[in-house]
Amino acid sequence: MKMKKKKIRLKGHETFCIREGWLEKGIAAVAADSAVFTKIYGADALGVGVNMAKAIRYWLRACELTEEKTGQLPCLSEFGKKVYQYDPYLERDFTLWCIHINLVRNQKLATAWYLFFSLYEQLEEFTKDNLFVVLKDRLCNFLADEPFNEHSLEEDVRILLQMYSREKLEKNDPEDKKICPLAKLGIIRKTGNAYTKGEPNLNRISPQVLLYYLQSRFEKGKSIYMEDLYRETEGVAGVLGLSRSLLAEYLDTLAGYGYVDLNRTAGLDMIYIKSDLTREEVAERVYLGKI
Repeated sequence: MKMKKKKIRLKGHETFCIREGWLEKGIAAVAADSAVFTKIYGADALGVGVNMAKAIRYWLRACELTEEKTGQLPCLSEFGKKVYQYDPYLERDFTLWCIHINLVRNQKLATAWYLFFSLYEQLEEFTKDNLFVVLKDRLCNFLADEPFNEHSLEEDVRILLQMYSREKLEKNDPEDKKICPLAKLGIIRKTGNAYTKGEPNLNRISPQVLLYYLQSRFEKGKSIYMEDLYRETEGVAGVLGLSRSLLAEYLDTLAGYGYVDLNRTAGLDMIYIKSDLTREEVAERVYLGKI
């Protein structure tokens, strides 16, 4: 029996990373007119070129701010509606973390991001070429050796590093000088030609981010060992870059508010999810100051 081919997406971004202001413009444009990307004036309405407009459309979907069902026009997702209502200019670090979580867990639309952030085994220090080799190997394993376009993967690696490490693009293009807002999270750092992925800027992450992550992944009643939560695919180490000690601290905080239960009997460190909030409800409560 032939196995079903896995759905992946490489180079959906038209070679443009997310730029400052793009997601905000895109959210507002879709909220005002769901057909904005299908009309001739769409690029003009967004104040960008045609290929940039295509990139914005892609990033909105990949970050799950919009959704596009077959045969229907784009619309704001439930998460996108919360962002548009409470943080339309993406001024809060919490919003950026939620966007990051959505993006790097989006296996189908942001495959390279998923393969880099959602797998525990990380390179301590790497170059762009090193990362391409690693992701190429991971993608070969992921696809069970089905063919894929290596050049598209190379472009994804380049864009991923630009987005998270404050790497600038061509100096003669004013649009390219804008930094991706996700670089503020401090997940990837660049020194010369070398990159490192480690613990993020601690003044920009909070237990609320961990709660959004948990409610994105688990339903009420789910139990999981802390070490599994840390190391497994789509685990905290890969997606958020948290250390074990900071994970434990944040879980204690969430337990104090009744969102999780912790059982450390005999060193088991078992986590029980108590909340039945959706990730969108978590976001709304954070925006309203209720969490």
